[in-house]
Amino acid sequence: MRKTDLIRVVWTGQALEPDGNFAMHQLHDRLGAGEVINVDLDPERSEKSHKHQFAFVRTAWQNLPEALKNAPYAKNAETLRKHALIATGFCDTEMLAVGCPRRAERSAAAMSRLATRMSGYAVTEVQGTVAYCHTPLSQNQRAMGARAFQESKQAVLEWLADLIGVSPDQLANAGRKEAA
Repeated sequence: MRKTDLIRVVWTGQALEPDGNFAMHQLHDRLGAGEVINVDLDPERSEKSHKHQFAFVRTAWQNLPEALKNAPYAKNAETLRKHALIATGFCDTEMLAVGCPRRAERSAAAMSRLATRMSGYAVTEVQGTVAYCHTPLSQNQRAMGARAFQESKQAVLEWLADLIGVSPDQLANAGRKEAA
């Protein structure tokens, strides 16, 4: 949906009402009395919140312990964010059962290459004869609504804070300073 299709409304506890005169005029211009429409109930998320997450991820990446600097997810802040999404369960998982541990290893390698090309980052694992490939969920506005974004942001914040040995509040505050 394009931004111009959106009309800001407020829930009063009994009905959705236009938020101000501009919204009221938009509704009068585009709808007739008694016309039925569908409403997308996914609340807006702020650009400020989005920028804050990227700032605290960057801060965490810059402060990774020396022992983690060569980890596959430590290449840059973006791979760290994607890894954190997977580690906290905000991911898609594909499973391939192949009946043989060696075949599962080869399948996992192939799945990893393809998934990395498509998503930019993937984590694969083999358990016996089954290969699993995890890819992070997209956090863009179209793919992830405000509530899911806030849940994923909080989970990523807590995971990263634990990874670098600080409290979530300390990491969040450092991110706010960088985003400002």
